[in-house]
Amino acid sequence: MKMCDRQVHRRFPMFFDLRQWRVLVVGGGKIAQRRIQTLLEFEPGQLRIVAREVESKIKEWKNMPGIDICEREYRPEDLNGCRMVLAATDDPVLNQTIGAQCRELGILVNVASDQNLCDFHFPGVALNGPITVGVNAAGLDHRLARKTREQIQGILNQGGTMQEKKRQIVIGSRESKLAVVQSEMVADYLREQYPEWDVRLLTMKTTGDIILDRTLDEIGGKGLFVKELDKALLDKRSDLSVHSLKDMPMEIPDSLPLVAFSKREDPRDVLVLPEGCTELEEGKTIGCSSLRRQLQLAKLFPNNPCKNIRGNVLTRLNKLDRGEYDALVLAGAGLKRLGLENRISRYFDPEEMIPAAGQGILAIQGRAGEDYSYLDGYGNPEGRYAALAERAFVRELDGGCTSPVAAHARITDNQINMKGLYYRESTKEWYTDRITGTVEEAEMLGRNLAKEMKERFGV
Repeated sequence: MKMCDRQVHRRFPMFFDLRQWRVLVVGGGKIAQRRIQTLLEFEPGQLRIVAREVESKIKEWKNMPGIDICEREYRPEDLNGCRMVLAATDDPVLNQTIGAQCRELGILVNVASDQNLCDFHFPGVALNGPITVGVNAAGLDHRLARKTREQIQGILNQGGTMQEKKRQIVIGSRESKLAVVQSEMVADYLREQYPEWDVRLLTMKTTGDIILDRTLDEIGGKGLFVKELDKALLDKRSDLSVHSLKDMPMEIPDSLPLVAFSKREDPRDVLVLPEGCTELEEGKTIGCSSLRRQLQLAKLFPNNPCKNIRGNVLTRLNKLDRGEYDALVLAGAGLKRLGLENRISRYFDPEEMIPAAGQGILAIQGRAGEDYSYLDGYGNPEGRYAALAERAFVRELDGGCTSPVAAHARITDNQINMKGLYYRESTKEWYTDRITGTVEEAEMLGRNLAKEMKERFGV
């Protein structure tokens, strides 16, 4: 061993399974943010962040499972139950105090402001599939450590000499049963086409899934169903997101384009009655929060009031069967994908109840600038044309989540026949009209129908 080597206090590399660990990060600045982002790759059982103020990026992780953000002063009792602590505040004295308290309790601690007080150093991490490589330069040359990590990551990304390496595709999904079923449909396609790949789901509860005591227009609209999934894509924690197209906002950021549309499942709305019932009696209540549906139901069932209902498909069915509602109106596609087609009491033809734009179509969202040609065989041309036409119609009318705007495109022999619904806010009246054309004109047809209806029926 060379004499100079003896002066370097190398850190022994160990690889811990953090899934059952409680980890505490004290501090909410840039250093804490970077280290939290690395920790999230390893799924700690519980991650608590304590700081008077936290970076906006850290706040975005607030609703992720297992993350607890406490915007307050650090307290010694925050150490209770912890197995790892990162002291990353801008106060060196507080960091030292936390380090000393951890050593007394036998808790592994990293003190960002003083490497000599660290039980362990936070390594640069290179990841690919099952491979994890940690790089550390004993705190003596951060630039060299970073460069080395980047070189190793490049080797891992390209496969290097590791012929057994698998490409990993992470699909972001809401955690409801229907969302998981739909995401697994995409995952199964990829697994069948690319059996050598590692394809898995990353599920999460979105803000729209959490807040169920208010209507969507009161809490921010459809964007609340995609917010957390978008963040996972931007943070590169996922490679794709799978959505029900009808739940997507009309405006999509350029950084997160829609890269594929599925073949359309049955687009019709359906009536669901309690088990054992065959008819909807007059005066009975229909569970339905969509103004689009409520307007059309008032024509079909003038003596049956609608009552707002929130929650996923299974939650709504449970409320129905408990007697909180006498009937539901749902999307037939979701029930079929869940294997619950037997619950459908009646189908509403699109001529009598126009569906939501995109209903029955799955949309795959990705990151701008990346190659998604591996989805070419999954994407369905007719689903894409219908999606483009219907969404163009709604977008032109500035329709959103709670707007009663609706559109449905039928595609036959490369021709589109689209029917749209327009609602005039000033008079509370609604109108329908249609347009036909070729599939190559899909978006133009949607826009033109919307413009014509605004001119004819608008105020």
